[in-house]
Amino acid sequence: MQFNSIEFLFCYFPLFLIIYYCVGMRLQMPLLIAASFGFYALASGGNYWWVGLLAATAVLTFLIQRFLLGKPRTFLLTSGLVLLAGILGFLKVWRGGVFLPAGASFYLFQIAAVLIDVYRGKIPPYRNVLLYTRDIVMFPKLLSGPLMRPDALQAMPRGVKLSGSNLREGLHSLIIGLFLKVVLANNLGGLWAQPAVIGYAYISTPAAWLAIVAFTMQLYLDFYGYSLMAVGIGKMLGFDLPENFLQPYSARSVGEFYRRWHATLGAWFKDNVYIPLGGNRKGMVRTLLNMAVVWLFTGLWHGVGGNYLMWAGFLCLLIINERLWLGNILERSRVFSHIYVVLMILISWIPFAVGEWDQMVVFCGRLIGLCGRAVNPLEYVQWLRMYAVLLCGSVAMMTPVPSMIWKKIRSTLLADFLVVVLFWVVVYYLSTAQQNPFMYFQF
Repeated sequence: MQFNSIEFLFCYFPLFLIIYYCVGMRLQMPLLIAASFGFYALASGGNYWWVGLLAATAVLTFLIQRFLLGKPRTFLLTSGLVLLAGILGFLKVWRGGVFLPAGASFYLFQIAAVLIDVYRGKIPPYRNVLLYTRDIVMFPKLLSGPLMRPDALQAMPRGVKLSGSNLREGLHSLIIGLFLKVVLANNLGGLWAQPAVIGYAYISTPAAWLAIVAFTMQLYLDFYGYSLMAVGIGKMLGFDLPENFLQPYSARSVGEFYRRWHATLGAWFKDNVYIPLGGNRKGMVRTLLNMAVVWLFTGLWHGVGGNYLMWAGFLCLLIINERLWLGNILERSRVFSHIYVVLMILISWIPFAVGEWDQMVVFCGRLIGLCGRAVNPLEYVQWLRMYAVLLCGSVAMMTPVPSMIWKKIRSTLLADFLVVVLFWVVVYYLSTAQQNPFMYFQF
């Protein structure tokens, strides 16, 4: 069961929401904890070992952070971080990531942030195990974030009263996110799947470029859609979760792109890796080294395969190049900077999209007309005809224009009408198509 499932939308969440606001504020916290573990069990396919791992990790790290202000505080923090890194390393390396529990990377990073900030004295340790557990396992953000800074996590209310404005605003975000995922992203996946069916060596160069554009759009709309759903569900429960995507394709440099893309993960690495290493305070050489370390960990967070390290290394080199000299050029030309960002991001997703080294070489070769020969040089024309409306709609959703329009009309009846229409479009697609999991669940 996921956010984009009939079971969640028509059974699990509505029933929970009704009970949540009927039981009273004092019982909301234990109810949310129970519902979160129940959701996690269903999202994990009934794998109760994963549920047990989540529960045991939450209880053990609560005890660790509870005593982090005592004398063996450095030992406790080190022990806690080693425990979390060991769990993640075991799941990703020893098990090869095949049996990686849903959301493990996200909830382990959330716990690590709490331990570190308690150690630094930025937040007081949790004294209520229920409150700590709720903040860690809350199901709107459990599987794929957003990650929250610990001070914002502790500022969330323990109980909330029913609010019509929260329900309305949250429902809008949930349905728009569903539309991006179910209608746009899932169907773009059909275009990206075409080259694999034909064989990368046998597609034309325009078809190869069209395919990687489709993958790029699919990945963005899939994860952006999930993030909007998470924020919307949180809002309906009375919690303000942070935005995770800040119009990344409006960026004018790759560095700016990744401050806007998966913004809460970037903030986590900045707070807990980059700044503790010295940030940009110790000269250019040290700054570049710190950036390289951050990108190494970012690649490993996504996976231990060489393709993820290639992705991270490529982006790191681009950002270092921008820091050293290209940044000045990008600042002077708005058109060139946007073309540069889009082109580099398209290329950077190839290790994600293809994965296997030999196939990656073939696909990159087809992008420049090498490594094979097109069986049908005009197949991209057929693809364009089939997916023209979907591609145009997806391009529009990746620009700031829809957000600007929505901000002007979101308080009107027109917004409610549009959301109702989108909802029934989503229901139609959910009832007629196979459910596709969110792409970032694999991390």
